[in-house]
Amino acid sequence: MCIALEHLFDYDDFRKFLQDYFEEQKKMRSVFSHRFFAAKAGFSSSSYCLNVIRGRFNLTPKSIEKISKAMEFEPLQKTYFEVLVQYNQAQQVAEREHAWNQIVQIRKQIEFTHVTTREQGYFEKWYYPIVRELAVSSDWDGDYRVLARSVVPQITTDEARDAVKKLLEWGLLKKEGERYVETSQMLDASEIPPMALRRIRHEYMQHAMGAVESMPKDERFAAFTTLAMSEKSYNYAVKVLEDARKKIIARAANDSEVERVYEMMLVAFPMSKKIGKEAENEK
Repeated sequence: MCIALEHLFDYDDFRKFLQDYFEEQKKMRSVFSHRFFAAKAGFSSSSYCLNVIRGRFNLTPKSIEKISKAMEFEPLQKTYFEVLVQYNQAQQVAEREHAWNQIVQIRKQIEFTHVTTREQGYFEKWYYPIVRELAVSSDWDGDYRVLARSVVPQITTDEARDAVKKLLEWGLLKKEGERYVETSQMLDASEIPPMALRRIRHEYMQHAMGAVESMPKDERFAAFTTLAMSEKSYNYAVKVLEDARKKIIARAANDSEVERVYEMMLVAFPMSKKIGKEAENEK
């Protein structure tokens, strides 16, 4: 494991990160050099990264993309590196402040636990994530019947007891005295194969439909909008929704007065085939 890469989120200066990364790689692999990395990343100049580290060059979007691929960044690492470059290279105060706010939000997300394929069981039952949050946040005093009745829709006492048992076995919950605590603040399913998540997603969709039809409006939120737009506008909408999701996650992570467990879904999908010139070209 590359230590610099592992601690990427601790860096405030991308040039310092690159310097540490290169120095560490040279110690780990005798073949590694600026020329070696430049060839791997696709840079025409073998000294390009060295000049960046020394502050002679700035990184461009294309060079950021090349470095990200060469270092095999995970999605969140890539996003953080991009924002870090924006923060360090910003010319305007407003740009620098905006980038820093993004850095803070991303750092709050790194407490996510990436569930491995060995722990796919966590996503086999829709109520496992709900029970995990309730076990920590609600006053159920070890009474599994109370815990089961706190879930909406209600599950059985045996299901609640089995869920807590498995969460402890998976290391997603731990017991401290009479209290249960989470081993990490949030969970991420990025490493779980899509097929393994199909069932739980389908069940959450069904619960969402039930909530829209039966719950009072002040207890749930639902907005349905039909839009005609370009793929460029759609990509913009996706970015806005993802930014909003990250902000909400960051706020929830620091919420000390939990009152309920919520499931939040942001969905956008096509309801027609492509129209216009692009569609004609595909025929």
